Amino acid sequence: MTDPLLNIVDLKTYFRDTRTGQNIKACDGISLDINEGEIVGLVGESGCGKSTLGRTLVGLEDASGGEIRYGGENLLTMHGRKLHTTRRKIQYVFQDPLSSLSGRMTIGQAIEEALIINGERNAAARRARVVELLEAVSLPDQIAERYPREMSGGQRQRACIARSLAADPKVLICDEPVSSLDVSIRAQVMNLFLKLRDEFGLACLLIAHDLAIVRQAASRVYVMYLGRIMEEGESRALYGNPAHPYTQALLSAVPSTNPVEERDRQRILLKGDVPSPINPPSGCRFRGRCPIAQPVCETPPPTIAVDQFHVAACHFPGKLALAG
Repeated sequence: MTDPLLNIVDLKTYFRDTRTGQNIKACDGISLDINEGEIVGLVGESGCGKSTLGRTLVGLEDASGGEIRYGGENLLTMHGRKLHTTRRKIQYVFQDPLSSLSGRMTIGQAIEEALIINGERNAAARRARVVELLEAVSLPDQIAERYPREMSGGQRQRACIARSLAADPKVLICDEPVSSLDVSIRAQVMNLFLKLRDEFGLACLLIAHDLAIVRQAASRVYVMYLGRIMEEGESRALYGNPAHPYTQALLSAVPSTNPVEERDRQRILLKGDVPSPINPPSGCRFRGRCPIAQPVCETPPPTIAVDQFHVAACHFPGKLALAG
C-alpha cells in the first residue's frame, strides 16, 4: 500500500484568547490522510474547527503542533524556496466566491495573476493557459472578459477553482465550496470535483456541514467535533452504519427525497450548543450533548474498529442506534 499524498498527524491549532489569555483549541490533535486522486470529506457542525484545519493545511493559520506531511516531508519544518514550492501543491477554494475574487479584475486577469505569481512570464502563454483552465472547469473562454458581478454564483465558484488550478496543485482544500450556491447548482459543482479527480488525478478535501453533499463525491469521510475526529471510514460504511452518536445525530437531520421516508424519519435532537473550545469537556468532547453518555465517558474514548475501514472514538459505538 502506497503512502498517503497528504498525511496530517496530531495537528494542533490554538489561538490565544486576548480577554482571558487562555488557548482556544480549534484543532486539538487531528490526524487524517488523503491519497493521490482521492476525494475525502470532513464534516461537522459550524464551530467545530473544520475551516481552521483547512486554513492550517495551506499556511493561512499557524500550526501549534503536530505534522503536515506532503509526499512524506513535513511542511512545518520546511523553509524558504522548498516550502514555497511545496505549498503550491496544496491550494485552497474559499466558501464565498464573490468575496474571494476582486471586483476590479476580470476573471482572465485574476487567473493570469495566479499564473504570474507561479512563475509564468510569457503573456501569450498565460492567455492560452487561462483558456485551458476555464475549459477544465467547464466554462467558455468568453468568461475571461467578464467581471465577477456579471456571473452567476456557480460560474464564480468554477472560476475560483480554475484560479486554484493555475498552480498545478495535487490537492485542493475546499471550504464549504457549495454552501453559498443555489441547490440546483450544487450537484454540478460537486460533479466538477469528480471530473477533476478523474482527468487530473487531483485529490480534494471537501469541508462541509452537509453530509448529503459530501456523500455525492467523497470516498472516505471524517466526522469532526470540537477540534477532534469522532469517526472516520469509507463513505458506504459510515453512511450505512454510523457508529458514533454524533454521526448518527447528523445523519438523522438529513432530509429524505422520499416523502414516506421523510414522514417516518426519526431525528436525534441534541441538547445545548457546541461547548467552548477554550475549556472543552474532559474525556469525550461530545459527552455533554450525547443521549447515551455514561460516567466512563469522562475518560478519553478508545478508537474502536467498527469494521475493516471504519473506526469511531467512542466508548459505546453503535449503541445509540440500537437503543433507538
